[in-house]
Amino acid sequence: MELNNIKPSEIVFKAKLFASDYSVIFLVIVHGQICVMKVHHGRGPRRYYEPKDRELDIHVLESAAYRRLRDRGLCERGVIPRFLGTMEKFDPKPCQPYLKMFLDDKYLPSAIFLEYIPNLEMIHLHNYTQRRKDNFLKGIQEIHGAGVRHRDPKPRNMMIVKDDSERVVWIDFDRAETYNLPVTDEQKRLLDEEEEIVLGFWDCLVSAPIAARLRGFATDSKFHYLLQQADCAKGKLDEAYLFYCT
Repeated sequence: MELNNIKPSEIVFKAKLFASDYSVIFLVIVHGQICVMKVHHGRGPRRYYEPKDRELDIHVLESAAYRRLRDRGLCERGVIPRFLGTMEKFDPKPCQPYLKMFLDDKYLPSAIFLEYIPNLEMIHLHNYTQRRKDNFLKGIQEIHGAGVRHRDPKPRNMMIVKDDSERVVWIDFDRAETYNLPVTDEQKRLLDEEEEIVLGFWDCLVSAPIAARLRGFATDSKFHYLLQQADCAKGKLDEAYLFYCT
C-alpha cells in the first residue's frame, strides 16, 4: 500500500533504528502497515558558494532515486526496498518525543517510507557467498541501467537477508544522482567508474587485488598463493578494511 498525504498524527513510532547528522530512521506503523520511515533534516535555499549544477537536498536526491528505481521495476524485483511514499516538509511537533532532534531546525523535515525487511545484515566475511556477490553486482548494474548513480557503494549499504540464501538489497540513496535517459557519455563514465569500485571491493574481499589483476598471467601456483591473501581466505578484514571504515 502506498503511503502519500500522510499526517504526522497517523504515525505510530515503534523503534529508532539508526541516526546520523543528516537523517534518522525509525520503524513505524502507518495505517496498519509496518514500514521504515527515514526522516531527513530540512534544507534551505542554495547558498551563493554552493554548486549550481546539481541537487544538494538529500531528501530530493533520495526520493527521486527511489521513484526512478521503482518505476523501472527494481522494487518489484527486490533489488531495493519497496518505495512507499513521502511526507514533505511536515511539522515534527506532533511526533514528539521521537523527532525532538528536529524541533530546533530552521527548516521543516521531510521523510520517505520504505518496505521493512526483517533480518537484514551488512555483507561481511561470515555471510559472503558467490551467489550473493553475483546478485550485488547484478543489482548495481540494474541501478545504473535505470540512470541512477548510488555515490556511496560501500558495504554499509549492501545488505543480505539472513533467512534467504540469495536475496541481497541495496539501500541508502541520499547521495544518489538520477540522470535523464539516455545518459550522456560523461554520466556513463561515472556509472562505469562506480561499478569498478564495487568490483574492487569484491576483489579485496574475495579474490585479493593482485591475484585479480594477474588472473590469466600468473602461474597456477602463484595465482592460488595470491588468492589465499584475500580476506575471505584469511578470515579477517585486511584488503577490504578501508571499504568498511570510510
